[in-house]
Amino acid sequence: MSLDTDLIGPLGEVQRLLRNGVTIALAGRRLVLGVTALSVVFAVLALRQIEPVFTATLVVGPTAAGGLLGRAAPLPAIPPGSETATIPGAGETMSNYERFLYELTSFPVAEELAAAPEVMHRAFERMWDADAGTWVPDDSPVARLRRFFNELVGRIPWTEPDGRTLVRYLQKEVRIQQVGTTPLRRISYRHADPEFARLLLNRLYATTERQLRSMAVRDNGRMIGEISRKIAVTQEVGHVGALRSLLIAHERFAMMMDVDLPLAANLVQPAMAEAVPDTPDPVVVVAIAAAAGFVAGLCLVFIRSADLSGFLKAAER
Repeated sequence: MSLDTDLIGPLGEVQRLLRNGVTIALAGRRLVLGVTALSVVFAVLALRQIEPVFTATLVVGPTAAGGLLGRAAPLPAIPPGSETATIPGAGETMSNYERFLYELTSFPVAEELAAAPEVMHRAFERMWDADAGTWVPDDSPVARLRRFFNELVGRIPWTEPDGRTLVRYLQKEVRIQQVGTTPLRRISYRHADPEFARLLLNRLYATTERQLRSMAVRDNGRMIGEISRKIAVTQEVGHVGALRSLLIAHERFAMMMDVDLPLAANLVQPAMAEAVPDTPDPVVVVAIAAAAGFVAGLCLVFIRSADLSGFLKAAER
């Protein structure tokens, strides 16, 4: 028997199965279309019950580290071979911009934001009773289940939201993504209220920048005071010249901070949100529902056909 003859049998069987399948699907097309339409209707009804969400985005970029507008405070290098240089990580550096991206969702920033009622009440609106003016436990099924198990094992079932709660919320909900291959970062946050989403991102940027700026200004002021003291007591001319050069660099940085220039991150694009919600996407949801309904309808048609064939065979016996 030739190879062509060996292939004709299986191919013919596959073609016969496909023809039978198409015939069965066409015979049950009313059921398929009905299940598909029903799935689309359920998806539309579900979308009307789900609260739409808006995405706010903010874009930041690094500030100049050098040049006339460089805002990097001069720091002494670690001498090679010193005891400190042998400590793992002692020679590593972090730019102001990298520090900004880390601090954006850190506890110090969240703790400061937690003092603002307009932020906490909207971020945790499920736990804020506006009529009573107090915090109440979240009444969602997952939260109730968590409280039940905490009580079961003897733990505190629930506490009012604070800075620790907010920092966990920020780390979960705030997204930081690189813009292409550039050093720019797109910071995004989703909420049902677009104005609050914009407010939170703008507050995050301003609070993080202000905290880093305050620390830099404070530390730079200490360095200026210490260098000035060293100049007053140093007799070596060469040392005095080096100290004066270092003092000039720190005073230049202090002047930069006096004119209110951003220290760690430039605000390339303030927070903005679209006028229409983007999550969930009705087109995607309805398309998925229609596809799922179509497949479910086909399955029902084939199951019904198989049951009917089995019933007819049993009747013939």
